[in-house]
Amino acid sequence: MALTILMVEDSEDDLHLYRRVLRRSGYRLLVAQNGEAALALAAAETPDLILLDYKLPDLTGIEFMERLGLEAEPPVPIIMLTGEGSEVVAVEAMKGGAVDYLVKDTAGGYLRLLPSVVERALDSNAERIRVRQLGALHDAILGTVADGILGIDAEGLILFANPAAERMLLCAKARLIGRSITDFLRQGDDTTPDWRNHPLSAINDGAVSLRRETDLFRRNGGTSFPTAYTASPLDFGGDGRFGWVLVFQDITERKIAEQELIQTARYDTLTGLPNRLMFHDYLSKGLSRANRGDWHLALMFLDLDGFKEVNDTLGHFAGDQLLQMVAQRLIKCVREGDLVSRYGGDEFTIVAEGCRRDQFKMVARKILQTLEAPYDLGGHPARLSASIGIALYPEGGSDAHTLIQKADAAMYRAKQSGKNRVEFYHPDGCS
Repeated sequence: MALTILMVEDSEDDLHLYRRVLRRSGYRLLVAQNGEAALALAAAETPDLILLDYKLPDLTGIEFMERLGLEAEPPVPIIMLTGEGSEVVAVEAMKGGAVDYLVKDTAGGYLRLLPSVVERALDSNAERIRVRQLGALHDAILGTVADGILGIDAEGLILFANPAAERMLLCAKARLIGRSITDFLRQGDDTTPDWRNHPLSAINDGAVSLRRETDLFRRNGGTSFPTAYTASPLDFGGDGRFGWVLVFQDITERKIAEQELIQTARYDTLTGLPNRLMFHDYLSKGLSRANRGDWHLALMFLDLDGFKEVNDTLGHFAGDQLLQMVAQRLIKCVREGDLVSRYGGDEFTIVAEGCRRDQFKMVARKILQTLEAPYDLGGHPARLSASIGIALYPEGGSDAHTLIQKADAAMYRAKQSGKNRVEFYHPDGCS
């Protein structure tokens, strides 16, 4: 499709010359002989270029450009044509937005230059349109990406940000650009990182990308959120000094899900107490600490007496309620640092470090008294007792497996001896 040129000229002679010179190039030529007509024609036809005479019957070329600049979108390239000796006007026209100018000399030399000037102006405008379209496409892509995107230079200064980054950081782009990434970047202790020691500040040769999932981003206002981000190298200035493009996600929900998985894996879903897996882990570590510190450790094994009768009589829902109540009573009987866990069914364990035999015996008696108090299960009264076996480190064993066996044996001895009692394991027998 032929490119359209609007010639704004009130001289028929000059118009004839323009037509003769430009028609050879195959352009579609439109004519307007005053400013108002040219503005109307430009709005209707959207020309690719305007040849504009400075002196028009109703407007000057500068006034025409000012009017057109308010109405034309996208801007139309303009070549200003001025009379001989009007170089000052031409310069003024260039400042006003013209892409080039020609002085109409009497010898007609400007006509020989006109085709090349027009072609150069059209090529330049096509490149500007392409760049503008690419910029619009770039902005559209960045605007639709759900991940936050930040560009930072080698010094850690933010060069650009997409709308998702603005939303996540609660900071408008105008307030992000030019600021240091350390204003928003935090590490595990939520302190401002020393940029010199951060992986992003390392000398970047453009060959390595970074992946981080241990940092926090701080929103404008102070709250922080966990992030996962990939940093890809980019030479923004073309000078070999690579910065980074950070693509980051708010992984708060993922962290919550991970914590829930950990909670499910290590805690009993009914009572909220640590489960058997966590108990074994804690006991093994506790024995290592006791060995290094040369102190005692006590393991209590507890089995409820009478739980099956309540469960069979009032149902499993009431049984679950009862186990939850027992768990809360046990927690209140021990020290803050002691571990109470549900071993399985109606069995519970308690691990206490640095506790003497007489102290732990007092705790066990307190537990028996506490568990004997009546329970209200939805209007139905219930009563329980417990049989407790205790094994001490190092007398009862030097490893977790042995200590568990001995405490369990002591607990069965308590049941066989009449229930609702405490038995300590001793190498010579329970006591």
